[in-house]
Amino acid sequence: MRVGLIAALRDAESGERRASLMLAGRSVLAWQVALLQSLGVERVLCLCDRRDREVLQLQHMVEAGGAAFHALQGFAAIPALVRSEDDLIILHDGLVPDPTVVRALVGAGSELQRMVAGIPSDHPLATTYPEDFERIDAARHWAGLLVMRGKPVQQLADFPADADAISVLLRLALQAGTPCRELTADNLAPESWLLAESAAAVVRHEQALIAAAAGPADWRVPSAALAGRLVRALAPRGLVQGGLIAGSVALALLAAAVLIAVFGAAFAALGVAALGSFAARVSLSYASLSAALRRVEARPRAGDVLKAGADLLVAANLWFALAPWPEWQPLAVLGPLTIGMARLTERSTASPVLAIASDRVCLLCALALATAANLLPEAIACLALGLLAGLLLRGRVD
Repeated sequence: MRVGLIAALRDAESGERRASLMLAGRSVLAWQVALLQSLGVERVLCLCDRRDREVLQLQHMVEAGGAAFHALQGFAAIPALVRSEDDLIILHDGLVPDPTVVRALVGAGSELQRMVAGIPSDHPLATTYPEDFERIDAARHWAGLLVMRGKPVQQLADFPADADAISVLLRLALQAGTPCRELTADNLAPESWLLAESAAAVVRHEQALIAAAAGPADWRVPSAALAGRLVRALAPRGLVQGGLIAGSVALALLAAAVLIAVFGAAFAALGVAALGSFAARVSLSYASLSAALRRVEARPRAGDVLKAGADLLVAANLWFALAPWPEWQPLAVLGPLTIGMARLTERSTASPVLAIASDRVCLLCALALATAANLLPEAIACLALGLLAGLLLRGRVD
């Protein structure tokens, strides 16, 4: 079994627990738990002096995923929870390393490489925070990460209750012959090896994470680029609930737009639908940024549901914009048909024209202008033909 050991005991410069500082929408402690779970840990041990709300929430989350979580107010129980044949992964209190760097050091497959991560004695982390990155030999200090066998853990029972459990385990791992691996300068860059010693350090790290996760804006889809810029400016405050709020607003606006179109106010309906589509873009940008920060590769299902629901409402909006209730015009089918072809264009970004045409916000704004000029049917017909031609030409190129 793989067991992870973390701690929520040390205070930041501001006086609050390092583990409780918020980094990109979740606490430092939650980042550590996520890293341990990505390494296949089945049991998480957390040393803490109180079971606060953050610890309890993490316990419920870990246990809901099928793993075990133990909040310990002392290390007396650790020898009973770590068997001799187990692998114990230890993260220092307040340390948030890049998971990519950690996996490169210890692996994440069927076998973990047991090791003590080290940094040179003259490294700024070692000279500035010697109590956190303690010396392990004449030339190196501990980097805050180690993987050891479970057998030496049994010796913890011989130490007094007021001892520093993680420091003792580090010494036991070294005495047991666990090899040292020195981190490179790239691995120890501030954006990949964070010690949450202050709120300011966490904010700087947070900004670097968000900038890297957001990536460059693609102005071929203007609404997506603007939504991405807005989300990046608002993050991390809205990372937890921002996507949900924006998605709810989007569906409410799009549903209202359909009702407005039913009563014949096509221009107002298309304008409200454009706002709703932009809100949907904001929600999807929040979801994309959150997934990138958490290094989740799978597409969120909620995002696909939102996109499908938004397109369904936009299609209904265009139908009633062409044929308000209770009129019936067969050519109203051009509205849903246009949205369907716009969805198809999203499967390829080879043509900038197709990429722009797939932007719902731009599409609805253009149709609103056409409505003001009493040219809505003609505009939708031309748009449908243009999308069809683009799709056919793309098929020939492919």
